[in-house]
Amino acid sequence: MARYINGHSDSVYCIQFDKSRILSGSRDRTVKFWDYDHQSQTCVRTLSGHAGSVLCLQYDDTYVITGSSDATIIVWSSQTGERIATLSAHSSPVLDIRFNKTHLVSCSKDCTVKIWSLKTFELEHNLYGHQAAVNAIHLHGSTIVSASGDNHIMMWDLHTGALLRDLEGHTRGLACVQFDGETIISGSNDRTIRVWDAKTGQCTMVLEGHTNLVRTLCFDDKRIVSGSYDQTIKVWDRKSGEMLLDLKEAHSSWVFSVGLDGGKIISASQDRKIVIWDFTSGVSNLDYLVGDADNLATPSPHTRP
Repeated sequence: MARYINGHSDSVYCIQFDKSRILSGSRDRTVKFWDYDHQSQTCVRTLSGHAGSVLCLQYDDTYVITGSSDATIIVWSSQTGERIATLSAHSSPVLDIRFNKTHLVSCSKDCTVKIWSLKTFELEHNLYGHQAAVNAIHLHGSTIVSASGDNHIMMWDLHTGALLRDLEGHTRGLACVQFDGETIISGSNDRTIRVWDAKTGQCTMVLEGHTNLVRTLCFDDKRIVSGSYDQTIKVWDRKSGEMLLDLKEAHSSWVFSVGLDGGKIISASQDRKIVIWDFTSGVSNLDYLVGDADNLATPSPHTRP
């Protein structure tokens, strides 16, 4: 059920994937492209250019954008792998990035969120409000959601930079956050996952079961997948909060990133491994694991050791 990709020489902090390829970023300072099929996983391209760990990435057909512990963001051509731009406004490691067709949003250990033009790569707004490292962000429509070590989740307007809402409830710092326009789901060092109504700011559900920091999560319309420093990946029913699966022993260290697409979960860890979990046949709870991949809130990487 679990298959492994080995190729990075150090911790794998971030992943994103589609039906044909996986991209991964590592403490070894590289981004690797993996050609995925059911027989083999082959590294077909490696991007090198950061002077520190690659902590976060996102790609589409035009760009691969990466953030690093060297405090820079690099924009690469998704087609050729050539470097297009280097953005250097953060003063500390860049912990997460998100972009759409017009804007790039980044967050950092320097406690700020920054909004950049994706056309000119110029800095448009600095967002101040968090009192600790901003470990994760998500972008949907014209709303940014940020999560910080200060225990707060903040919602911002993409175009003006205005603070829209401040969500409180976690008792320790946040490591990850996802947002689909209506629902925010967050993971924390308090070992819980919280589900929020974005319109009201109310916490509607608390999921408990991890025994250490909830480092990464993603969700679709049926389930939530979370990865933790307890070395497990858990699958939850989004409506009831019931734990459906508890995936153990595939990773031998902290889980840094998880992604979900239909019946497939892919995870990455400090143990240097990328693990592909394929639940498309022969698994109980299959109805929960196979769904509409178009409704996914895509994963992002989070707090950085």
